[in-house]
Amino acid sequence: MVVRSRRKKNRLRGHRTHGKGNTKNKRGKGSKGGKGRAGSHKHKFSKYYMTFGNKIRLKPKQMVKAINLRDLNELLQKFIEKQWVIKKENKIIIQSSSFPYQKILGKGNISIPLEVKGIDVSEKARKKIESIGGRIE
Repeated sequence: MVVRSRRKKNRLRGHRTHGKGNTKNKRGKGSKGGKGRAGSHKHKFSKYYMTFGNKIRLKPKQMVKAINLRDLNELLQKFIEKQWVIKKENKIIIQSSSFPYQKILGKGNISIPLEVKGIDVSEKARKKIESIGGRIE
């Protein structure tokens, strides 16, 4: 024969606090000793002691290395010597594989037509390069 058991709620009928101790204890977060990590440096220390003193450090954002047209114009001879850019006839060819910058910005002007391959170019720089007779791929 199956033994039938009474529900806990019904077993506790007639007992004022229903097994919760003091009448205040079942209200809110007071019976737990606070909400979340409250009391983590006092009465809940044993639960959180391993995380004290550990500051979470965010990873730094990776900055894109960029160069302005003005700086590119000034440093062009140096870049040709280091073989970062190639000079063919009256054009300068810039390729992503050998060039140390990831983006070309539009501040300043350039005097020699550029042929840019595989490098990001801002809108201003694009207009200035194409107006001189350069090309961007």
